[in-house]
Amino acid sequence: MIVPTRRLVTLAFACAAVALAAGIARVDARPLLIIDVLVLVACAVDAASAVRRRLTVEREAPQIFSVGRPNLVTLTVRSSSDRPVRGTVADDPLEACEPCDLPARITVAPRGTCTVRYEVTPLRRGPRAFGAVTVRYLMPLGLFWRQERHELPRDVDVYPDVHAARALELLRRQGRQDARLGSLRVRGGDTEFERLRPYVRGDEVRHVDWRASARKDEIVVRQFQAESNQNVVFAVDLGRSMRGESAGIGAVDRALAAALLAADVAVRGGDKAGLFTFDDRPRSLLRPTGGRAGARKLTRAAYALEAGLAATDYRAAMVFLKAQVKARSLFVIFTQVLEPRAARELAGAVRALVPRHLPLCVLMRDDAVEELALGPADDDGEDAFGRAAAASALSWRAGTVRALERAGALVLDARPADVTPELVKRFLEIKARRLL
Repeated sequence: MIVPTRRLVTLAFACAAVALAAGIARVDARPLLIIDVLVLVACAVDAASAVRRRLTVEREAPQIFSVGRPNLVTLTVRSSSDRPVRGTVADDPLEACEPCDLPARITVAPRGTCTVRYEVTPLRRGPRAFGAVTVRYLMPLGLFWRQERHELPRDVDVYPDVHAARALELLRRQGRQDARLGSLRVRGGDTEFERLRPYVRGDEVRHVDWRASARKDEIVVRQFQAESNQNVVFAVDLGRSMRGESAGIGAVDRALAAALLAADVAVRGGDKAGLFTFDDRPRSLLRPTGGRAGARKLTRAAYALEAGLAATDYRAAMVFLKAQVKARSLFVIFTQVLEPRAARELAGAVRALVPRHLPLCVLMRDDAVEELALGPADDDGEDAFGRAAAASALSWRAGTVRALERAGALVLDARPADVTPELVKRFLEIKARRLL
C-alpha cells in the first residue's frame, strides 16, 4: 500500500498555486508543463521503488499476560534494503488492553535490524489474540510512504497478576523483605523452635537470644515454626456488587490477584489453598490443595471468572461452604456491600461460620467516594450535597465493618490498589498469632 507524504501534498499545492497565478497573469505555460512533468516523473520513480517489500517483522510476547501489570512485547524489524529505512511501526491492539509507546519510530540500517519494545497493560482476564504489525516507511525521494501489514496471529491468555508471586519468590531467595508486604517468612508463636537468624526491625525483644548475640557480636533472635497443613479457602463474590472498577481494573480482578498471591504464600508455608465462587447460588469449589500443583490449579480456576448481574445470597453460599469444608479453615471472603440489607445478610452468614471456621471479610473502598468526602471543598460550596452524601456513605461503611467484627469475623478494609499487600500481611499475622 502506498500513501502520499506531506511533502508530496505540499508540492502538489505549490504547483497548482503557481499554475493558477500563471493563468491569471497569462504568462508562457511551457515552463510550468516542464515542472509538472518533472513532478510526475519523480512520483513515478518513488512509487516504482515501493513495489517490493523491504522489511520483515517478528514479534516476541509471553504466553501468559497479567491483569493490571505492564507486559513487555518485543518487535524485531529486519531490512533487506541497501539504504537506511526510516518510518514507524504499530501493532494491532489487544482487546481490553492499553498499549504504551506505540506507534514507535524506527530507523533500520542497510540490511540491518531494529528492535522495538512496548508494554501492554490488560484490564480484563480471558483469551486474547494478536493481529498484524503495520510498518510504514519513506521512499527514497520522500514523496510516498510504503505501508506494509505483516500478519502475525497469536493467541495469548490474560490471567490475574501471576508475576507478583514470582517477585515474592525472588525476594525470598535473596533473603530480603518487601516494604509493602512486610516479612516474607511465616513465623509462628513461641513454642516450636526452628532456627536462629539476624534481628530485623519488628522482631519482639523477648525473642532475642542474648547468649548467641554475644558470641556472634550481632543481635540474633530465635525463630519459631508456624503450624502448617491448614486450610485457606478464598471465597470470591461474583454478584453484581463486584462489577465496579478502580483505575480501569474490575473488583473481581483485584480480588483474584490478591487471592493468588496469598495462596502462594500459604502453599509455600505448607498450607492448603482452595477457591470458592458464588453469587445468587454456589458456583464452583476447588477444594484446598497443597504444593505447587495446588497453586497451578488455583490459577487455572481463576482464569475465566467474571461478575454477573445476580444479587448475592451470602447465606446460601456460606451454608454450602460450611457443609463442604469440614476441617477448621480460614475463609477469605471477597465481596462488596452496597446497601444495608446486604450488610445484614453478610454479618448473619459469617456469624454462622464461627467458631468452627475463621472468616476474614475483604472489602474494597471506593476511591472516588473517599476523595469527594475527604478532599478540599470548593470555595463556592456547590459540592456540599455531594460531600455530605459521600461522608454519610463512609460512616455507613464504618458501621458495616464494626457489625462484621461483632459477628466474629476479621475485616480487611483497604483501597483496591492495596488489597494484595494488605491481605498478605493479614494472613502472616493470623499465622503468627495462631488464630487459625
